Amino acid sequence: MQLYPAIDMKGGKCVRLKQGSFQQVTVYADEPAEMAKLWVMQGASYLHLVDLDGALAGHSVNEAAIRAIVDAVDVPVELGGGIRSAETVEYLLNLGVARCIIGTKAVEQPEFIRELVERFGAERIVVGVDAKDGMVAVEGWEKLSSISAIDLCSRMKEYGVRHIVYTDISRDGMLTGPNVEATRQLTEATGLDIIASGGVSGMKDLEHLNANGIKGAIIGKALYENRIFLPEAVAAFERAGQECTVSWSDLKTDAAGLVPVIVQDWENGQVLMLAYMNQQAFEDTVRSGKMHYYSRSRQSQWLKGETSGHFQYVKSLYLDCDNDTLLARVEQVGVACHTGSRSCFYRGIKTFL
Repeated sequence: MQLYPAIDMKGGKCVRLKQGSFQQVTVYADEPAEMAKLWVMQGASYLHLVDLDGALAGHSVNEAAIRAIVDAVDVPVELGGGIRSAETVEYLLNLGVARCIIGTKAVEQPEFIRELVERFGAERIVVGVDAKDGMVAVEGWEKLSSISAIDLCSRMKEYGVRHIVYTDISRDGMLTGPNVEATRQLTEATGLDIIASGGVSGMKDLEHLNANGIKGAIIGKALYENRIFLPEAVAAFERAGQECTVSWSDLKTDAAGLVPVIVQDWENGQVLMLAYMNQQAFEDTVRSGKMHYYSRSRQSQWLKGETSGHFQYVKSLYLDCDNDTLLARVEQVGVACHTGSRSCFYRGIKTFL
């Protein structure tokens, strides 16, 4: 399944909307190109860009930010928002955009899509189907049309379209989970490459989409709010089985032969605890799929949850750039802290705003 980190642009900045409302905007970065570089550095192989101002205006508005992104990264990008003429498509493709996403015009003038596919090729033209209660929305989600999502997708298939970005507006920016059933129905009914957009809240949502045969998923707010760790998602859904193998001999230990381990919740990114491993704990963790540690105070190895039942099931292990610290992403049963707190880091010292 192809993953598409989303970069939505408004006023030249990287933002996220809630349910498509331009009155509910959160700014995540002043320079979208810097965000693009971050996602690529973390393993993104494709980016999904949206010119939100362009969607309302009917023409490209954030061209400077788009150009900066294309110049900054070496992975393909797809772009939607205000693309309503063949001249605009040609201009953007020449700018370096790999795919142009057409939404409103596909509803208002379906034959326009046929012309674009014939002129530029099916790999360069994507149709954006944004729906609310099964009906397609247009003009930046401000208006509902009289055509259903499945009818529009079926017509687009007749015109040679291969890729559809399907957004359930009610789920967008809400972190409530994507509309998997509607996306699956579109995939099965049309046989098209349906890319799910809207509502992805964590790795379990991606697992659900992947299990239902969905070909792609756009990830927005879940990335920006650290609910999904992109390197882990890429490894799980794009590069399964391709992770490099690290042995204990590759790690740099301290004088006591230990390596610190930062432990994060797999689903929401919360830091749960810091512990240490010796070689035996590391090897037992890799072998069993449960987190084992070495207690410096007791000077003995221990299995997390052995007495409490609060096991930590390993989802992924990462090694830092200096080879001296591990990051474990785990499914936590119960709580991580012996005090009964979900995380050991529950005492605030100072907040800087």
